[in-house]
Order: sequence, then structure tokens, then C-alpha cells
Amino acid sequence: MLNVDIKKKGYTLVEVLVVMSILGILSAMGAASLRNAVINNRVRGYAENTAAFLERIANDANRMSKTLCLKADQDTLKVYEGECSSSSSTTPTLYDRYELESPATFNCSGSYKGDILDLDDDDCALTDDWTRASGVEFKPRIGLSTLPNKGFLCIQYGTSHNFAGVKKTPSKNQLVPIWHVGSGWQKL
Repeated sequence: MLNVDIKKKGYTLVEVLVVMSILGILSAMGAASLRNAVINNRVRGYAENTAAFLERIANDANRMSKTLCLKADQDTLKVYEGECSSSSSTTPTLYDRYELESPATFNCSGSYKGDILDLDDDDCALTDDWTRASGVEFKPRIGLSTLPNKGFLCIQYGTSHNFAGVKKTPSKNQLVPIWHVGSGWQKL
């Protein structure tokens, strides 16, 4: 009788299925984390880009010695030449615009419950929401910024609880990009 040692080469079907299921679970967890990281990065970018756009509009108003009126739609900021309260029969001249990519919007009105829009200070109230205003004016002032005294824009990404914004308080002469993390707002 021959004593032949036959060694198996390869893996059993059960071993392959176990390894594949573990890899599937790990990749699903990684994909969800990656998706959240991409959304957070977009939200932060919207806040920083919106603040930069508004700062440029404020500088342009001073440079041109013109009043510029900012009006916010659902996903677009439109800047017109002239005062917001101007009741002339002519259509105001569009100076510039800034658009968000879908599904981001400038309106967080469905999210005023709880502390989502508590901006961590008493300088900005919900009534200072620039999306609800009939227009926000950037008036030229010598040696000072044309930014309004106070207010904010809130940006919501889709229907998720990912929020960003731009805040102007009376105590600071600049726009501050902010985003909502966990239970409160943080500066970027």
C-alpha cells in the first residue's frame, strides 16, 4: 500500500463566503463614512465660499461707491445695483449671483426646532435671517466695511442635519463662516 500524502490546494466554499461577507460589511461601513466625509466637506466649502462671495460684494460696494442689494432665493444669492427698498418701475440691474449645487439650499426654515439655529450668541436672532428678509443692503462707508450690522445665512444640505452658514455680528466687522457639528455651531 502506498502512503501518499495528498494535500488540499485552495479554500473551501465556506471559507470563501465568510471572507467575502466580512469584506462586504467592512466596505459598507467605509462607504457610509466616506459619504459623510464628502457631505461635511461640501457643507464647509459652501460656508467658506458664501462668506468669500459676500466679502467680495462688500468690497465692490465700497470700491464703486454704490449700494448693492442682496436677495436670497432657495439656492441662489442675487446681488442687484441700488437700494433694496427702491420702488422704481424698472427692473433692477443684476450685478452678480452665487448658486449652490443641488441639494443644498439657503433656507433652513424647516430646521428651526430645538437648538439647530441657536447661533450660540444673542447678537443674531431668527429675525436676522437674510433669506427671510426682503433684501440686505451693502452701503458704501468711508473706512468701514459695507457689511450690514448683523444677520446670517443658513445653508442646509438636502434633508440631512448638515448645516453651514455665514454670520455677521455687531461686535465683529467681518463675516464668519460657521457649521453645525453635533450639538452646536463652530467657526471654520
